[in-house]
Amino acid sequence: MKKLKDLAIEGRKENTVKAIKEMLDSSGLDLSDIGSIKKVAVTGRSVHDEEKGTDKQTTTYQVVLSPSFEGGPGSVLERAEIQRQIKRQKSKAKKKQLGGWEVAVILPDIQIGYYDKSTDPTHVELEPIHDERAISVALQVIRDTDPDQVVMVGDNLDFADFGKYLTRVPFRHMVQPAIDRAAELCKEVREAAPSAKIVWIEGNHEARLHKYLDTYASAASGITRGKLKNDIREDFPVNSVPFLCRMADFDVEYLVGYPESAHFLNGNISIIHGHKINSNGSTAAKYLNDAHQSIVYGHVHRMEYMYRTRRSPKGPRTVMAASPGCLCRTDGVVPSTNLGTDHFGRPLGKCGENWQQGLAIVQYQPFGVEDEWFNYEPMWIFDGRGIFRGVEYSAHS
Repeated sequence: MKKLKDLAIEGRKENTVKAIKEMLDSSGLDLSDIGSIKKVAVTGRSVHDEEKGTDKQTTTYQVVLSPSFEGGPGSVLERAEIQRQIKRQKSKAKKKQLGGWEVAVILPDIQIGYYDKSTDPTHVELEPIHDERAISVALQVIRDTDPDQVVMVGDNLDFADFGKYLTRVPFRHMVQPAIDRAAELCKEVREAAPSAKIVWIEGNHEARLHKYLDTYASAASGITRGKLKNDIREDFPVNSVPFLCRMADFDVEYLVGYPESAHFLNGNISIIHGHKINSNGSTAAKYLNDAHQSIVYGHVHRMEYMYRTRRSPKGPRTVMAASPGCLCRTDGVVPSTNLGTDHFGRPLGKCGENWQQGLAIVQYQPFGVEDEWFNYEPMWIFDGRGIFRGVEYSAHS
């Protein structure tokens, strides 16, 4: 028969094992992770309850454990990494692949143009008002995303010569170099996206050309190349933007008809150049006041986007209005109401504009695919740099 002392010892051991198990369970440790128990300290103390006039005995257990892999292959860090890998493998989270979705890159207001920054009347030194660094970043993004569509929202040519405002001398006679650069841009976009649909939407600056002709040289407006017998009349006059920029050579679609021209990615989102502007606030709010579908617009040169949810027969409906910004210079050299010039008519380039450079990437379900949903992602560009999906892009030197 066991002695009372032996029974008491066994009772303490049983309580100790039970306490250790409870500690392991509460800590989330598995028994297989425990190699050995190095030390167990049991401390008992008595606490007097003054209200009841009794003493309460409490027991505290201190346990020092060694891991099962101690002294074996691998370090503690390696063991921790193995545990993390196991947890990742057991994860039930699944990433749904975007089957049936397409990608569009949206390029806003490039404002291709130049001014002569030389003061020597016998020498011309062209200075761009568009930003070649921002264009470089945009072309890199196009190459990396391999989009289904590239949509240029308009005002890709500035055409200061054809504007209604007084043009200082350094900005005059810059139509030809601007057209040359625009034709080169069509080539560059096509090379960056060989199989994409490329759309150039007419903006108010491109519309300056035919308005100027209609006003000051109407006899020259709408003229095409000579039509031979049985020829089909060409779509564009020789003095039109798509003809001058050789868009047919690079399969670039030109949507004439500012401000009505619009390009639809699906039934829920359209892209326009835009004609609304709110200088003291968000232009997006103006579009959302009467918008029944989401819209991406240019014209304002600012990065904006806003959402609004309204009631509809099918329940709450959310629409978005967004501007990707611009790809022209924002330092004050683009002709505008804020332009300041020196004695020779050259822009000071000091005040800057409340404009932001950027572009946008839209993932969308094309017409006829499920609910024709979309996702809008803006990309900010500053000083020839930008980050998109964890990748930094910078202008080529």
